[in-house]
Amino acid sequence: MKKVRIGVIGTGAIAKYRHLPEYAAREDVEIVAVCDIIEAKAQKMAARYGVKKVYTDYKKMIAEEKLDAVSICIPNYLHAEVTIAALEKDLHVLVEKPMATSLAESQKMINTAKKRGKVLMVGQNQRLAPLHVLAKKIIDSGMLGKVYTFRTVFGHAGPEHWSPTGSWFFDKEKAFAGSLADLGVHKIDLIQWLLTDIEEVACFSATLEKKNCTVDDNSVVIVRMKNGIIGTVETSWTYKPKEDNGTTFFCEKGILKMAVEPDAPLVAYFNEPGKGRLAFEVPKMQSNEEGGQFSSGVIDGFINTIKGEIENPIPGSEGEKALRAVLACIESAKSNRKVLVKEVEA
Repeated sequence: MKKVRIGVIGTGAIAKYRHLPEYAAREDVEIVAVCDIIEAKAQKMAARYGVKKVYTDYKKMIAEEKLDAVSICIPNYLHAEVTIAALEKDLHVLVEKPMATSLAESQKMINTAKKRGKVLMVGQNQRLAPLHVLAKKIIDSGMLGKVYTFRTVFGHAGPEHWSPTGSWFFDKEKAFAGSLADLGVHKIDLIQWLLTDIEEVACFSATLEKKNCTVDDNSVVIVRMKNGIIGTVETSWTYKPKEDNGTTFFCEKGILKMAVEPDAPLVAYFNEPGKGRLAFEVPKMQSNEEGGQFSSGVIDGFINTIKGEIENPIPGSEGEKALRAVLACIESAKSNRKVLVKEVEA
């Protein structure tokens, strides 16, 4: 069996907890090299996964190693530069979310992937979670009738608890946004995948707790979808002691709750007398908390796409769609007005 040869660029928390262990779990993957500007971090991860080559310069790594693909797990402002460089070396790319910091960057990434005929996938894993996949089937089936409104939340105590060396999260020049870019992009992608595209946003953002922080640590967004559904997206880096990653849909015939109730990852309540509550047997939502780490489905999706076994589950076009909506939220908070997503320019 020919193995897919992988290089991982960046060995921080997302590589440590998601990319590296999920690649290592596959027999058809070989982790050839890792790269990090902090050599000691890269050496530690290399030793853990039996990786023979360690680099501190990604350009040197992609030039010297015979790779098929790379994972890009570095600060947001570097995503576009490194993605384009890898694609131009004819490598498939899995880039962490948000895929870029501007539409000009994302469009160049997408165009380069198309020109080179390579896979460009974005690590927006929430649409791959089993409870969300089943929820989409339930919504699409009409079991609960029309969706009228929704509320979705993603909050935890902050990136410093997940990635102790990730000070860049709090720097606008490197992150471009705070909880909106870190967590909001996940929920925006999920909602658009489950329902339809967001048409208009009204966003309030604030920095309420984090010191030396030039981005939002809390944001609340009111969204209107293209099909008329309205809802809220809440993001936070100040939720303690536990995170919240739940979504509730209020529908014509009842309510659907995802990752809201502690004893049931996915549960429906029906208006019709006698139907009551229905809990579905699905795995819980992956989390950053103790015991919450298991396969996100992202690496499986990436490798299976490279091998031609499935269609890319999160192509660059979907990553750009989520990015565009996040940029609309940032503009709304800045200008104190509602913003049409289509108004956002490259």
